[in-house]
Amino acid sequence: MGITTEQYEKIIRFLDAGMEPAEMDEFEIEMAANPEMRYQLDFEQSLRDGFALRNITSLPGVLPANGNAAVPIKPGKVTSVRKWLAISAALIAACLVFTLFWQKTAKSPDIAGRMDTDTPQKASGRPRLTVVTPPNDSSKVIDLAFLFTQNFKKDVLPDRYPLFLAEALMDYESGNYTTLQRLNLNDLPVTRGINETDSRENILKWGHYFKGLAFLQTNNAREAVIHLDWVLNNQPGKALRAKTQWYLALAYLKGNEGEKAAELCRSIVDNKENQALVIKAEKILDTLKK
Repeated sequence: MGITTEQYEKIIRFLDAGMEPAEMDEFEIEMAANPEMRYQLDFEQSLRDGFALRNITSLPGVLPANGNAAVPIKPGKVTSVRKWLAISAALIAACLVFTLFWQKTAKSPDIAGRMDTDTPQKASGRPRLTVVTPPNDSSKVIDLAFLFTQNFKKDVLPDRYPLFLAEALMDYESGNYTTLQRLNLNDLPVTRGINETDSRENILKWGHYFKGLAFLQTNNAREAVIHLDWVLNNQPGKALRAKTQWYLALAYLKGNEGEKAAELCRSIVDNKENQALVIKAEKILDTLKK
């Protein structure tokens, strides 16, 4: 898909140390989620580093070391890497201007009149300066675990929930997830004559849902998948179905199963049962390019 002009300008400003701290934080988050930007940044950095290694010895206060790199003459405060990057960028720009001017003036009237396209290069005795644009590498590995961290946020408790789950859900809300994780949903009280909120079906539905979320909170993706998958297989209502699909997709991301996560995100987008989750699912699909 490539990167936009705005994203490229951000990369250059980052390398030139032209960003404020808050803007740098946002840029680093964007870089983590965009492999094309990371690749372009690595490419631009490699150009600057290569040039700097050849020319940095001409800077005041620097002596060559081993014939290839440069080191400070005196120990002291370490110069900011970004400052050297800015200097390297200025040197690259100067080199480009000089090379273009030199190639133009090196042509003689006799040589310039020829149709042979190789003539300028032969006359100058130096290779042309070629700016290489890196190819769009779609094989870059996407950090699914980081994608999970970016999107996961614990769900809030419903307005009404079964009394049987009250203690476990209160612990979940306060940050204690062990009670839910140890909850035995195979041994439930008899539900005859009680209201719908405390029915066996409702206990199982909310019990498995929040038990799955409790395991996600402690990074146990395998157990989270088991309980969230149970909810989807037992016909939850539309509102709970969309949220269960969302958290199950995140569990698959945590478990490094990108294709399954993408399948659930596509289902969220197609069903359109929760617009906020549709937007989030579309962003994940765009990152995964599924």
